[in-house]
Amino acid sequence: MKRKKILPFIAFLCSTMVFVSCMNDLKSDEFTDSAISEEITVSVSMPEGYHYPVSGLTVTLTDNAAGLTYTGITNEQGIAEIKVAPGFYTAMTETSFRDSGGILYLFNGQQSGIEAIKGSTKKEVKIGLLASKSSQIVIKEFYYGGCFNSVTNKAYSNDQYIILYNNSDQPAFLDSLCLGVVYPYNAPINGKLSDWVKPGTSELRDSIPAASMVWMFPGTGQDNILGPGEEVVLAKNAIDHSKSVPESVNLGKPGYWAIYDPIMTKGHSTPEAGVKLLQGIWKTGPATSYVVSIVSPGFFIFTLGNKSVEQFILDNFAFNPNSTNLSLACLLVDKNLILDGVECFRDQTDTKRFMSEIDNGFAITPGSGQGYSIHRKIDSEETAKAGGRIVYMDTNNSSNDFEVLDHPTLYNK
Repeated sequence: MKRKKILPFIAFLCSTMVFVSCMNDLKSDEFTDSAISEEITVSVSMPEGYHYPVSGLTVTLTDNAAGLTYTGITNEQGIAEIKVAPGFYTAMTETSFRDSGGILYLFNGQQSGIEAIKGSTKKEVKIGLLASKSSQIVIKEFYYGGCFNSVTNKAYSNDQYIILYNNSDQPAFLDSLCLGVVYPYNAPINGKLSDWVKPGTSELRDSIPAASMVWMFPGTGQDNILGPGEEVVLAKNAIDHSKSVPESVNLGKPGYWAIYDPIMTKGHSTPEAGVKLLQGIWKTGPATSYVVSIVSPGFFIFTLGNKSVEQFILDNFAFNPNSTNLSLACLLVDKNLILDGVECFRDQTDTKRFMSEIDNGFAITPGSGQGYSIHRKIDSEETAKAGGRIVYMDTNNSSNDFEVLDHPTLYNK
């Protein structure tokens, strides 16, 4: 009897797999036949006050659920016509221009929730580009997933670190530069949205919610200088992790900075001698450790906009719109104060927490606990112009700007 029941089930399962396979093959076709293609017309426009051309821009349409991507090029009117398979798409485009004064302006834009239905009329979508400037200080590397400890045969993630880099040809001052992680700590999944959207919409607010704690470089203005092409390491636990975990890194070197406060972060390791201390300027809830997701964090650096710490906190503290739990409260950081940010996904179907002008894309590692790190790519053209000083890509799109390394750059150093 049991065997008779199993055989029909196996037959059903096989037929289902064949059906799904056929559907995937069908959706991955070029869809040049108008009878089975849907056309999406994307119109791109510059923000008010900017008059750069919108022709020749690459527009990307992505159906994350199906893993499909289509591209088109805008004409002189900023319009791209793209044929796609039926599905739900996000449209994305970007460009950049350098003005006569040498300032690099970045333009990013996207539109989500675009439904292409078989047999429907042409779908028209508008993308209004958002402007931002290339930051002097950028996030060069973000090692957040941890490694595999061959001694214990377990994953180890206490060795997270961030490297900031002066990507310009002028000295940069770290004093009063702040860092935060975006709420929620992990990117939302299954189509869920961040709590911090504009009421009644799916559009992210104009401020980034900094979760749990905010940190700042101390100094009176010019105490901590980062020269052109120089970098600084920020460690969550500023000790030599490689002593106990062979696959890990030494984060206890003099000159490194520790995300540490003896009262705020009792759960962190006490930094080794010579390590500098960042200043914890805000904390909410009972946490005793600075939480940085090991699977899909969002990290950003920002300024206080010439406000005192006390005034900034007073002006920007906000309870979670869906909860009065103090642990879920955030500091809302205006997008115009953010110098750089990188959003990390576990999968391309995750939902974004940064708006386009902060990060128009995302970075993905194959998994946590395996030693992967994301690292900014070198801009070879700008590096050549800089006479040997390395210049890293900065388009405010982590999908383009970052690559995945098998090991963090501080490994065995």
